[in-house]
Amino acid sequence: MPNQTARPSHRRLRARRRVATLVVAAVILATGLILTAAGRSSPPSKLRLVVAGRTVATLAVRRSDGRRRPADALSGDVRRLLPPTLEVSRGSVRLSLALSREATSRVVERAAGRGRTAGVVTRAIASAIPAPVVGQELRNNCETAALQVLLQTLGIRVDQLQLQRQLRHDGPVDPQGSAPDQVWGDPELGYVGRADGSGPAGGFGVYQRPVARLARRLGARLDDLTGAPVDRIYERILDGRAVMAWVGLDDGPYGSWRSSAGRPVRVNLNEHTVVLTGFNRDGSLSVVNVLDGTREVWSKTLFEERFARLGRRALAAAPRRG
Repeated sequence: MPNQTARPSHRRLRARRRVATLVVAAVILATGLILTAAGRSSPPSKLRLVVAGRTVATLAVRRSDGRRRPADALSGDVRRLLPPTLEVSRGSVRLSLALSREATSRVVERAAGRGRTAGVVTRAIASAIPAPVVGQELRNNCETAALQVLLQTLGIRVDQLQLQRQLRHDGPVDPQGSAPDQVWGDPELGYVGRADGSGPAGGFGVYQRPVARLARRLGARLDDLTGAPVDRIYERILDGRAVMAWVGLDDGPYGSWRSSAGRPVRVNLNEHTVVLTGFNRDGSLSVVNVLDGTREVWSKTLFEERFARLGRRALAAAPRRG
């Protein structure tokens, strides 16, 4: 007869083997998890300095023994490795950036040992915004010609004559009566006169608010910078956004009348609009002048003098949301 007492002993042996196998597997799994966690938590030894998604320098933030390098050593590497300027592209816009070594050193000191990348502190010093060179097709439609240029920098293509037809007009087409009681349109509300220059008085033009409303109907968001410090204009251009500016080509002659609502209107009859499309390293401005369809360079002094003659009126392409 078979030994009945041997069967339980054999079952216990197999159970012990299964338990031992499970224990070994658990130990191996736990060891792997510990090693993986340790690898993930180990501080990085190098730090990449990044501008506009591009790595411009890589710093060693730890010594061979694993200890963190001192701040002055890291700062020395930043000064040695960072170029003073860098040319970058943001879409079709070209920007020249000055790289701040001092400010970036402070960023590196905070980021060392905690991350693998750090952003370089930059300041835009020049920009070039692609824009078409357009000449006005009518004697007095500089505003819609300039708006055509500005809209095209935003990817919206609309012909200036179509814009002129869609632009709101204000007041009688031709002035009524005689000075000092002459009545004509209000450029704050709409286009005044005849854009083709015909009629007894031709046309004057329009200011920024009706133009901004027209652009909004076409899907363009423009910021009204009228009356803002001129540095706001330059900041917007250096951010890669074109600016439409009202300028007085000469200091007069001046005209005055009353609007249909009775508001006194006084204007510089040499009113004009241009589009600022770049800021150059020497401080000058790139300008699309729709008067003759030319690309010009104006000094800041010339621009600011002409800009002041029309009440510092400007519309800027708005920054992207999000």
